[in-house]
Amino acid sequence: MIGPAGWDMRSELIGLWQICFHEPRRYPNYFMNNCFRPEDCLVYRISGQIAAAVYLLPARIAPDGVQAHYIFAAGTLPSFRSRGFMASLLAYAALYGANRGDRYSVVLPASQPLYSFYERCGYFDYYKIRSVPVVRARLEQLASQLSPGRVLACSSELNRLRNSVLSRRKGSVLWSDERFHFTMGFGSTYGDELVCSGSEGRRSYAICRRTDGKACSVREAIAVPGGFPGLAAAILERFPAETYEFRLPPGGGLFSGEGAEERCGMLRPIGGTKLEEPVVSAPYLGLALD
Repeated sequence: MIGPAGWDMRSELIGLWQICFHEPRRYPNYFMNNCFRPEDCLVYRISGQIAAAVYLLPARIAPDGVQAHYIFAAGTLPSFRSRGFMASLLAYAALYGANRGDRYSVVLPASQPLYSFYERCGYFDYYKIRSVPVVRARLEQLASQLSPGRVLACSSELNRLRNSVLSRRKGSVLWSDERFHFTMGFGSTYGDELVCSGSEGRRSYAICRRTDGKACSVREAIAVPGGFPGLAAAILERFPAETYEFRLPPGGGLFSGEGAEERCGMLRPIGGTKLEEPVVSAPYLGLALD
């Protein structure tokens, strides 16, 4: 039987998460305590046991803020796999989402082979990222000379900047202030840190994660016009490394034209919505809790 989850299922859902994704309990605990809403979770139950689950996190699609959902943490217990339960759950999720007003379903497959599975479930390749490796010497050349010190900024201000930049990229995924704030906290459990620069009203930010002693992954970077030198200085100060890998929207923007583009997410129109071709090289997902 497929249907929405209940508050009393949280413990069982945490267990399913740990089994499916091989993660410590602190990750699903953080999600359940800070993001879980029963109406945003669908479960497939067999003889009363949760065999599979998927979360439909509310989102919007640029430029007009069309309602959508993001498929997150879709998992099936090993003993129930290869029996069509997840495909059925995703089909139900499309109907469930459409009934609440969603016009699109977005997913970031956890591995390349899963793209074929989601394609069979009605999803299309749609999103890309651009990976740009930058050595420390080059980032130092781009950085401002003055150290910005530690700059704090509220989530709503940073999310307004993000939405204003990505709203120009038709098809890109926009998040609410609440969801943006949650992502910062959830990412911190995996080692992400938020780095900010600039004065009030002109903040820039980057989300950084140290991958080893010599490298840093800049998982998202959004800067106001003229704001990147200060942001680069803040990254260098907080995350000294020999190399930095910037994960950026495809095409223009920071390090325009550089780096290798790779697929990073899929889209499915639901509720009779037509799939529109993007007018930029590819829309951007970002902050996908990956």
